[in-house]
Amino acid sequence: MHSGFVESDTAEQLLGRTHELLSDYRGRLEKIKSPLVSNEETWHTCALQAERIIRDCADSLRSGRADVRDRLIQQVEGLGVARATQGIDAVHSIRAGMILFDIVFDALGKAMVDSPAAFDGFQAGVRTLQQGIGRRLEAGAIGHDTYLLNTVREVNAASQRQLAREIHDHLGNHVSLALRRIELHELTWESSPDEVAVRIGAVKDTLTEALGIIRDLVTQLRRADREGTLESAFTAFLESMEITPSKVRIKVNGSEEWAPQDVLDEVFLVVRECLRNSLAHAEAEHVLATVDIAPYKLQALIEDNGCGFDVSEVATAGRANGIASCTERVELLGGTILFASAPEGTRVTLTIPLMDLPGDSVERAT
Repeated sequence: MHSGFVESDTAEQLLGRTHELLSDYRGRLEKIKSPLVSNEETWHTCALQAERIIRDCADSLRSGRADVRDRLIQQVEGLGVARATQGIDAVHSIRAGMILFDIVFDALGKAMVDSPAAFDGFQAGVRTLQQGIGRRLEAGAIGHDTYLLNTVREVNAASQRQLAREIHDHLGNHVSLALRRIELHELTWESSPDEVAVRIGAVKDTLTEALGIIRDLVTQLRRADREGTLESAFTAFLESMEITPSKVRIKVNGSEEWAPQDVLDEVFLVVRECLRNSLAHAEAEHVLATVDIAPYKLQALIEDNGCGFDVSEVATAGRANGIASCTERVELLGGTILFASAPEGTRVTLTIPLMDLPGDSVERAT
């Protein structure tokens, strides 16, 4: 009872210093000329996240166990998008997170000195501080990268549509006109009919072939704008399982041209396995899968709100479960995959480096 009272008192002491800690936080950001304090609106969003982290730390001091409010963290993904639209690089959020960690850690340490009996609460508070900042940085980075990747994808799609118009309107029109003129000459030329016929026939064959190539190019360019290898494969999978979009949402960001086909194939199999596990074993009501493809790496995140499982127990239960198979597939591509599960849901993250460039012969790690 006494220990609980001390921890509660320590938590109130930390909460009572919130304004002081936020003031120190802003002062340090201003000192390094961080764009996160360039205007009141941006600072307000930054201060709100810091205040939530401090409150989570206080709650952990009271309970003696790490406790981070995950639902609030999910909102930070939208904040990452906002940072990207403002032109604020993710490195500024990382610097801010390091500064906030130092400030709150010192505050927790002072509270520990004032109340040595609250050591369990201090440990829980530090864990909450680390997890609260880390998860927010991760969520913000996902939102930031998603925005940039989608922007690149939109630019690529616009370029493809423009190229398709240019080919059709200009090159196609000129070739068609030349073909028509030759057809007219066939009707009027009377000298050397045999020679003219041979020459015109060859030109017509060439131009006809060129028109066929142009039509194929235009068709491929327009198809590339509306279809993706992964997206179409996932769509077919969901349709075959009669899974509604309200239950499972899948999003592919970036250009699939940046990843080799074998990587895309393996990622599809891994994500599909995770989706099946979420629906069949976790009894999840909602599943979200996001695949982000950049020129240098591919990342995927699969989250559900199912019943969760004991990762360590399942991982050692034999190779019949999907974890071993997924892990092997990702590691053979030189990547990493992490499983995190709790009664509130499961989270799978995988990262695969895309280091192969045209002309390279570097083999992936095996």
